[in-house]
Amino acid sequence: MPRHEHAEHTFTAVPESVAEARSFTTRTLKSWRLTRRADDICLCVSELASNAVEHGTRTTDGSGAFLVRIDADDTHVRVEVEDDDPLTTPRVNRGQQEDTGGRGMTIVATLATAWGCDTHALVGKAVWSEFS
Repeated sequence: MPRHEHAEHTFTAVPESVAEARSFTTRTLKSWRLTRRADDICLCVSELASNAVEHGTRTTDGSGAFLVRIDADDTHVRVEVEDDDPLTTPRVNRGQQEDTGGRGMTIVATLATAWGCDTHALVGKAVWSEFS
């Protein structure tokens, strides 16, 4: 029978939630016995969650949220980080050596087999990455 696993969790859009999203991803992959690319997957979730906190939520009062969704089948793991801003889409930047940020999507593009962004009209977007 083909494998299909699914898990998701909503986090408050605060910096501390990035570590919580990473822990959720680690626990989930471990429970599914999918640990071969777990470090790469967790790093990408961390980058996507950081972007959701910093750029993807519209509230300034701490009431914003982001969702981490993980799906796995026999050949791929797909992670999505969904936030409520459909206008701010991620892009790979060519950072300079002295830059202190802006390399998150470069990391995702390097580690993931594929990545992209699906916008949901006025309700937000899901930035995803897939791993073979």
